[in-house]
Amino acid sequence: MTIEMELVGVRVQMPTNAPILLLREAAGNRRTVPIYIGGPEAHAIDLALSETKTARPMTHDLVINILGRLGAKLERVVITELRQGTFYAELYLRDGTGEAMSMSVRPSDAVALAVRTGTPIFAEESLVDDAGIEEAEQSEEDEEEIVEELRRFLDEVSPDDFKGPTE
Repeated sequence: MTIEMELVGVRVQMPTNAPILLLREAAGNRRTVPIYIGGPEAHAIDLALSETKTARPMTHDLVINILGRLGAKLERVVITELRQGTFYAELYLRDGTGEAMSMSVRPSDAVALAVRTGTPIFAEESLVDDAGIEEAEQSEEDEEEIVEELRRFLDEVSPDDFKGPTE
């Protein structure tokens, strides 16, 4: 069984400055599922949330353009499981002939596509049971402050910050 989720946003965990994607149950217990993501993925989601237009299509925009040209539609995304510290997700699509299909994808990419298309986001109930955190309600001001903190982080981060050690 799946649970509908809403995107709370992307926040930066201090002191590591690690971006975290936050999905919250749309109803019920309102548990939040935190998913660590990379800086570029956080930036892609932030661009979509702020409806920022870029001069050239970003990768997620390109995927949406390709789906549209093929007559396919993204129907829903589902965060499916947490295995050995890694989250997994599925895209559920319908092609131009009406045939349904799914494909595995990183949760950050699934959410970036969902935000751009207004596609609903779901999570498997067992995943929310295992990884969901019950949080106290936060004010809108707290959420705005966290979003602003993320934007400052994204302005300062570079791809080199995510390179592993060299040999």
